[in-house]
Amino acid sequence: MKPSNECGACGLDFTSLSGFDLHRVGKHAYTYSEGIKMEPMREDGRRCLTVEELEARGMAQNALGRWTLPGPQPDARRPSWRRPESKERHV
Repeated sequence: MKPSNECGACGLDFTSLSGFDLHRVGKHAYTYSEGIKMEPMREDGRRCLTVEELEARGMAQNALGRWTLPGPQPDARRPSWRRPESKERHV
């Protein structure tokens, strides 16, 4: 299976770019591991959330092992105007 939105740092795969972005936290100026080596030590560097932190935010793995955001997910293979929940219909 080809990764959808795989993280190069932790290896987790996400069904959406939004989910991928949500799993990265901290300041962009330095990584977590760089921050803990600083004097004084900084623990606010960029890092990936742990599996426990992802689950606490309501994310879960789907049948393909990809992490999904909480709530119903639209079928990305169908244009929005063809999805049943879409109010606007193009014929």
